[in-house]
Amino acid sequence: MRESTKTKRIFPTSFGVFSPTGYVVMVFTTDADAERGRRALLENGFDEQDVTHYTNDELTAEFQKSEEHASSPVQIGQEVAKIDEYLALAKEGSGFLVLHAPDEEAAQSAVRIVRPLGLKFAEKYNRFTIEELE
Repeated sequence: MRESTKTKRIFPTSFGVFSPTGYVVMVFTTDADAERGRRALLENGFDEQDVTHYTNDELTAEFQKSEEHASSPVQIGQEVAKIDEYLALAKEGSGFLVLHAPDEEAAQSAVRIVRPLGLKFAEKYNRFTIEELE
């Protein structure tokens, strides 16, 4: 069963700009692959409230809102630089999972689970860095 928009976790932002510290952003070949990844994570013990599938349309809408705030001098960080990359991937049809996983072990485990399901790449947002997970 697909998550309804009403139950989606609020998109992680700071000052209106995408800022997912403590989250892993997973990019999949398609929305269907992302949904399969979401189900696999749930089947392997991840909590439903921590695993959110954003379709490429939902992600595009959220990032366009984020870009409107990105020019604010208050917002500093690598997150702003990633928005254009994620928007381009969304426009190509990629699907996205955003996983709340502040713990490194949980983040690595999640990537191992979804890697065979069309995962293009996964990035963990730490306080000051973005770490590519393999």
